[in-house]
Amino acid sequence: MATIQVGGLGSGIDVDLLVKTLTAAEEAPVKSRLDLKEIQLQADISAYSSLKGALSSFQSALSGLTSLKDFSSRTATSSQDSVFTADASNAAVPSSTDIEVLALASAQKMNSGDYADSAAIVGAGDLTIGVGAESFSVTISGGDNNSLIGIRDAINDAADNKGVTASILTVDDPLNAGQTVSKLVLTSDKTGEDNGFTVTVTGDADGNDTDDVGLSALINANLNSLDLAVDASIKVDGFTASSATNVFIGVISGVTLTAVSADPGNIHDLNVASDIADVKDKISSFVDAFNAFNQTYEFLTAVDLEKKEAGLLTGDVTARSVELQMRRALQTVTGDAANDTYTSLARIGITVGEEGELKLDSTVLSKALDEEFDEVANLIAGDDGVAKNMDVVLNQFLKSGGVIPTRETTFKAQLVDITEQRAALADRLTSVEERLRRQFSVMDAIVAQFNSTGDFIKQQFDALNNANK
Repeated sequence: MATIQVGGLGSGIDVDLLVKTLTAAEEAPVKSRLDLKEIQLQADISAYSSLKGALSSFQSALSGLTSLKDFSSRTATSSQDSVFTADASNAAVPSSTDIEVLALASAQKMNSGDYADSAAIVGAGDLTIGVGAESFSVTISGGDNNSLIGIRDAINDAADNKGVTASILTVDDPLNAGQTVSKLVLTSDKTGEDNGFTVTVTGDADGNDTDDVGLSALINANLNSLDLAVDASIKVDGFTASSATNVFIGVISGVTLTAVSADPGNIHDLNVASDIADVKDKISSFVDAFNAFNQTYEFLTAVDLEKKEAGLLTGDVTARSVELQMRRALQTVTGDAANDTYTSLARIGITVGEEGELKLDSTVLSKALDEEFDEVANLIAGDDGVAKNMDVVLNQFLKSGGVIPTRETTFKAQLVDITEQRAALADRLTSVEERLRRQFSVMDAIVAQFNSTGDFIKQQFDALNNANK
């Protein structure tokens, strides 16, 4: 069966091929322009993403360098760690202090008299336990609830328990060899005088709430004291300070002291000093982070004349502006030029190399920190210091609504516009194809008519010639 062509039946022309060719010719220049623009935008987005990432990493490295408080790390050293330990925040002031640990904090602990075993019946009534200014009560009734185990569980399970834990201790009976006795032990959950507890009884089933029989055997007067509720106490330069725990916060500004063992009568040293090792690490990280940024910037803006190649941001105004302003911040000069020694990065061992990278001389930096720590701190982290100026520059370019986020938003909007232009082009090409098909269909019909007329005339001439012959 012969294949039927939709177009070109009359003219013999391949109308489908002709329409596709003309439509493609209509599409080509617009598609080429949009493709090129999209490639450029994707390259810009990629380049700005790399630049933004390098700047963000560098800004993270500035953490701890943009204020004197954060920059000036402190160390706290105890001359006797077995007696007390210490930690210092950046707010601590370098100093030397005498510390004497008088006593450690302890939690109140009391135990009952002896019972045959943990299931022994104690008594019934209402048991009230006061802890500091608060209290809670448990009702001890008949059955298992009035045994040593029952009372323990009632105390521990009380929803409003204010901080006392009950336990049972089973030990050898001192009066009967080979046998054991059980005791109820009550322990405060927290140390310190204010966390001591009292036990009272009301409604004792035996009619007496204070004797040593029945439930009243568990009131304070009838219990044995194992540990007292005591505050920890220390002397700081001869002055006494107390704490409910063994931790002392705020006694020395910016320093946390922890008492480890009591050592009354013996004085030990606490030394608070600038943490030079930590500061050196911060400055070294600053140099490394800047060099990482510099490497990314050089890659994005490099020009290779021999290969006739250039970086994605070569000649970009924003990238150049970032680099210029950061270089300007590196040239910060602080302090009194006449009296201060360490007033610039070069003075503390940070110089600029041939490729724009920073170089750090650790020996020079150590000497500067040892001699004039405050001058170095002011140069790096002061109100007009290098790190502060750097951070201002970075915020200008990285913050929401800043230069780089704004450019990124513009690029993305242009990509959306290209997508819309592609959709519009597709719609226009559909219309062009439909118009061309209509036009060629009309042409095909006309050609078919001319061909039909020509065939008729030829037949007439052929008939005349045959008749003449």
